Amino acid sequence: MKVELQPSNFNEFIGQTNVKNTIKTMIESSLKQGINLDHMLFHGIPGTGKTSLAGIIANELNRQIHYVQASNLEKKSDLITILTCLNEGDILFIDEIHSLNSIIEESLYNAMEYFVFDLIIGVDANARTMRMNLKKFTLIGATTKLNMISKPFKERFGYIARFNNYSKKELCQIFKNSAEKMEVKINDPEIFEISTFSNFTPRIANNLLRRCNDFRISMNKDVIDQETVKKTFYNLDLYKLGLGKEHVEYLKMLRENFNEKWVSLETIANLMSIPKENILMNIEPILLLHGLLIKSSRGRKISSYGIDYLLDL
Repeated sequence: MKVELQPSNFNEFIGQTNVKNTIKTMIESSLKQGINLDHMLFHGIPGTGKTSLAGIIANELNRQIHYVQASNLEKKSDLITILTCLNEGDILFIDEIHSLNSIIEESLYNAMEYFVFDLIIGVDANARTMRMNLKKFTLIGATTKLNMISKPFKERFGYIARFNNYSKKELCQIFKNSAEKMEVKINDPEIFEISTFSNFTPRIANNLLRRCNDFRISMNKDVIDQETVKKTFYNLDLYKLGLGKEHVEYLKMLRENFNEKWVSLETIANLMSIPKENILMNIEPILLLHGLLIKSSRGRKISSYGIDYLLDL
């Protein structure tokens, strides 16, 4: 049976210290006052613990959490189906909440503020509004694109939390905890090496640990050692700093075609035959994070560190 690596309580949740402390305080305050926990909006890159922390909040409150993808809420009927299933104090977690359409977003305004939902019954001259009372709930939204959420919607969240990248020390601790749960032996040098390939992201770190363990088992080893790690990363096409083939090809294209000159995103997309959205979301963030790429209003260019990176491959 697959071992669950997600933390189930605040003690197990590593990192995001200020966010964690604020939420613990909010929970304690709401319980002492006997009031509903304020709505929250989590934003940050994927894999940094937004979903995990929402689950921990539900555990701490001893309430049920209902997970839904924003893209699945297309019509008012989809939303009312979810809202009427909520019990008093439940958590509603909407992932990628920035992709809600305007009808659903505006329908949530009264639901969040007053715990009511207005339904339109009938059509044209016969139309009338029926107001439904909802049980009090806490909405937790998660997004990777905070800028796409409207100001009126953001203002209805009592707490907006930014999830930052994790330090190597935090990632190493997450590795140790996960390895202990999986009952896998791994030494500190290998833990540190894998952490450098994880792009400061726990989800990537845990996935790499699982793959290293797969190769350990296949190689009939008792411990994840240096040989296991190297073989795993070779087969996963992973390069130093956790870059993939597409990242290296991007850097090579900039170096070979433009040296250190500025180039537009559109030109890059055409040369690589890759959609611009894919470049923006899946390729450039890691390169910017590691200082391999420079980005400005003039376009993009490879950094001197990026050139050194290619020379070291």
